[in-house]
Amino acid sequence: IMGIRRGTRGARQRPAGFAMMAEDLQLRKVFDDVMAQVEEAKDLRYESVESLSFLFDKVLDKAVDIVQNSCVKRVVGERSGREIFQVKAGRSTGARRQSKGWLQQCHAADGQHAEVPDEYLVLPFHYCSCHAFQFEVINRGEAFLCKHILAARLARALGMTMTYVVKDELLAQVLLAY
Repeated sequence: IMGIRRGTRGARQRPAGFAMMAEDLQLRKVFDDVMAQVEEAKDLRYESVESLSFLFDKVLDKAVDIVQNSCVKRVVGERSGREIFQVKAGRSTGARRQSKGWLQQCHAADGQHAEVPDEYLVLPFHYCSCHAFQFEVINRGEAFLCKHILAARLARALGMTMTYVVKDELLAQVLLAY
């Protein structure tokens, strides 16, 4: 059954079902082609920015800001070569403390303390541990990636990650911490 899904951006309507999957696949293809050009040139050229801006609107600005502020860590397993990314959250509120990973303490509406991750886990490149990925990508299907995945992809393509080579056991512990 084909339905209509309404996005939060104005009156934009997107078809559900198979048509939605076809549209997402076409967008992913355009995105992958643009990222290949960025990786080849090791630069964000005007044409690439225009294409990415069309695909991601305001998310692109936030992702570029994350990359420019050196907030993308690439963690590579020593023997396996497996890689994950830790991408800093794009905000700077609350006091920071270190716990299971990097956590930021925020005040909830009822005065209780809630822990919000200061860095998110990004798996190359189909998962992010942020709430936007869970809500907008998984639940609502309004986007096919969040600003953290976009930042990781851009930083990797531009060679702007801070790379850490760690033992595979430590990489597994990092994954379990999320």
